[in-house]
Amino acid sequence: FPSTYAKVGIHIAEDAIVAVRGRLNNRDETATLVAADVTLPDLSVGPRGPVVVHLPATRCTPPVVDRLREVLGTHPGTTEVHLRLLNGSRSTTMRLDDGLRVSPTPALMGDLKALLGAGSIG
Repeated sequence: FPSTYAKVGIHIAEDAIVAVRGRLNNRDETATLVAADVTLPDLSVGPRGPVVVHLPATRCTPPVVDRLREVLGTHPGTTEVHLRLLNGSRSTTMRLDDGLRVSPTPALMGDLKALLGAGSIG
């Protein structure tokens, strides 16, 4: 694993999607994965719908909106972003400005989850 990690370690981040090939080692009642190969799959292929961000209306404050704009701005691309404001059992969905289109990468999803929580992406 150390030589495998040395090859791809700089690309591995929290919430990154990776494909691991290796063997399962089940010694001392503890299972460990010994990786022989780690690859980063190309997820940019295929049709993509808009990125839908779920946000409770009570959290839609100027500081949160400003930070959301910053996060979206650091991942520019061609995919629309829709904001779904949740207010009890009601929701309102808005398409954000074309200037806030994104590239729906794992890094963007991780940044959105860090800002708004795990259930914020739909």
